Amino acid sequence: MVAVIGPYGTVMGHAFSSLGSELQVPVLSYTSLDVLSPLQYPYHIQTAPNDLYQMTAIAEMISYFSYREVTAIYTDDEQYRNGIYKLGELLSQKRRKLSYKATLPPVSRVTWQDIYNVLVKVRSMESRVVVVHTCLKTGPLVFEIAKRLGMTKKGYVWIATTWLSTFLESDGISSENASVLQGILALQPHIPESNKKREFERRWKNLSNGSVGLNLDGLYAYDTVQMVAHALDKFFNEGGKVSFTNESHISGLKIIKGWTLGAFRIFDGGKQLLTNLLQTNMSGLTGPVGFNPDRSVIHPSYDIVNVVGNQISLLGYWSNHSGLSVQSPETLYAKPSNRSSSNQHLTSVVWPGNTTDRPR
Repeated sequence: MVAVIGPYGTVMGHAFSSLGSELQVPVLSYTSLDVLSPLQYPYHIQTAPNDLYQMTAIAEMISYFSYREVTAIYTDDEQYRNGIYKLGELLSQKRRKLSYKATLPPVSRVTWQDIYNVLVKVRSMESRVVVVHTCLKTGPLVFEIAKRLGMTKKGYVWIATTWLSTFLESDGISSENASVLQGILALQPHIPESNKKREFERRWKNLSNGSVGLNLDGLYAYDTVQMVAHALDKFFNEGGKVSFTNESHISGLKIIKGWTLGAFRIFDGGKQLLTNLLQTNMSGLTGPVGFNPDRSVIHPSYDIVNVVGNQISLLGYWSNHSGLSVQSPETLYAKPSNRSSSNQHLTSVVWPGNTTDRPR
């Protein structure tokens, strides 16, 4: 084993990243996770924007719309908990407040009644601005029950993290979904259009006969595989050889339940392969692919969308370079960064209740 791709979720991400650190094997994750420290997990690489950027975008949206207090509904596991904790910090820096945190049981245990009870409590709160940070299984049910409780009508503001865009990619906006999700704001990773992406999507459609869709995770996964292939090619061209060393100190460790590290050996070329990966500079399906000195991905950005009828309306973009803008991030990178409040813009929102009047 010389590299691992794709551990999904923070718990597995932490476990595999610990394993990679012990075995000096790079571990690459193409899904959005909370920030993993390079000091604690030196062989972990996040190839998609992490939750820090998503929460920064949401905090800036809340500030842009001049809301003072926010309620968060989130799944009570490490990934979602860390993201909401970070959101609270970011809001505090902007003199905003995360006034109530409503936790849902982990996805393996959550029930309809759990969600109902949480929403009844949220309905009693003064804040009508609600951020929902959960997963594909739980998120749609949150909004279905919220509608039953009268919480998706005029006066409410709902912001969903990237799980909603993934849900809409796979399920589309049926008439049933449209009635439940009307007026909701959501984020999705920004993928610039390119000939390379269009050609790949055409070939994928032909290869699968249109039976298997290609979502954003698929694009990030493809770029991650290409990244490893380029890094290995450079490794071998520089005279690297695949060899392993047995180390007695790891033979008894159990990082992942049921796995004993005695079954694995240390990859002697791991440090060089890791260096090659962090030096990646290529054009992928998701746009430019590479890393900053702190190992964060270059040019993290999101589309900010609004569910209107059975359509998804693009309100604008968020990027780490320029904040909120109606101009696409790639058109702004060549310009000096301008994060002033007067330079932050989104197009008009259709809020819950089918109104363009901003809820107070």
